[in-house]
Amino acid sequence: MGHPSARKGWAATLLMAGIALLWTHGACRAEYLLSPGDVVEIAVAPMPELRQRMPVQPDGTIIIPMLGAVMAAGSAPQVLQDRVETAFAAKILRQRMPDGRERIVLLQPGDVTTAVVEYRPIYVSGDVLNPGQYAYRPQMTARHAIALSGGPSTVRGRPGQSGVEIAEAEREYRTATSALAKEHVVSWRLAAELDGSETIKEQPLGYLSISAASLADFLRVETRYLQVRLKETKSERAYLESMVRQAGEQIETLTTQVQGEQSGLQADMAELDRVNKLFGTGSLPSPRVTDSRRAVLLSSTRRLQTIANLTQVKQQRDELLWRLDKVDTQRRIDVLRESRESQLRMTELRARLDGATEKLRVLGQMVVLETGANVARPGVTIIRKARTNWDRIPASEDTELMPGDTVEVVFRREDASTAAVQ
Repeated sequence: MGHPSARKGWAATLLMAGIALLWTHGACRAEYLLSPGDVVEIAVAPMPELRQRMPVQPDGTIIIPMLGAVMAAGSAPQVLQDRVETAFAAKILRQRMPDGRERIVLLQPGDVTTAVVEYRPIYVSGDVLNPGQYAYRPQMTARHAIALSGGPSTVRGRPGQSGVEIAEAEREYRTATSALAKEHVVSWRLAAELDGSETIKEQPLGYLSISAASLADFLRVETRYLQVRLKETKSERAYLESMVRQAGEQIETLTTQVQGEQSGLQADMAELDRVNKLFGTGSLPSPRVTDSRRAVLLSSTRRLQTIANLTQVKQQRDELLWRLDKVDTQRRIDVLRESRESQLRMTELRARLDGATEKLRVLGQMVVLETGANVARPGVTIIRKARTNWDRIPASEDTELMPGDTVEVVFRREDASTAAVQ
């Protein structure tokens, strides 16, 4: 058991931490209040002609037909809706009918609706590629805003440096990094194709500041391409093997046919010899000799034609076997040629990356900001107006924004010295 005073100290500390947490959560989730720059839409259900969109004026009012100026700034949308509904209820609303007559419209609770259709923009400043103003969308987070601004900037230029020059140098660096990472994945895919594997073996790319999501996209595309190429090769092999089998079956059939026709030809020639002998003795008439000779000629012609067909099929089978043997050989030759070209491209891209890195060193301090185990992340602060004061709210990239917020992105370089590009 601890000393009572110690327990009281711990309780006080926990209470203060809880109050601070609740204050931060409440600041980030406070009910939205209208402000100049918002656009609201007022609709009256029985009278569609009164539907209109109105911007909140610099003085905080909106101008509504039949009501004039109504204060909107500083009020929640529901409060403004109740205020407008009360104002309309005090009016006598007349609606012209198609036949020209007028009728008095009696409003019921809920007939008047108010909605925010366009919010004030949000602003992004600090260590981002393109700081500036961006449109707000419901459930927008600081991560979305940073993405719209081009992502965390890897440099903060020194005084006097051109912002356009810095942005262009960083764009070159990012482009070369992405292209080199993609080329690495291509080389992994070629190595897998040489091995006949459908899976690409990923290797570490520690010297490249490429995000895991981008690398996963490259791997997915190249894996799909690898599978398609291997499937195409297998299909070609299967087709050629099938054609070789068919040619073998044809050769077997024609060989048997040649043997049969050879036997038939020998039988016809023996018959011709017998007929000639009988004709010499006067036992048979000449037409019988003519028929025997014709039979020998037909048998010989048929045998020669079958032999020609057999020779042609054998040539086709030999050609198919050559093509089948060349499928793997040609594929390896093509893959090796592509691998050599990939190595040349990687050498060129490394040179471009080194040039972009050197340019960034000249323009400003270069710091790697991509996601990784040992890579620092920028700090995010949300600057939000609360009534008449501006609050600075420490936040993360997943903090939800409100219209009019300013997202300040600051990279603390003292925390990222281990991630700096040498």
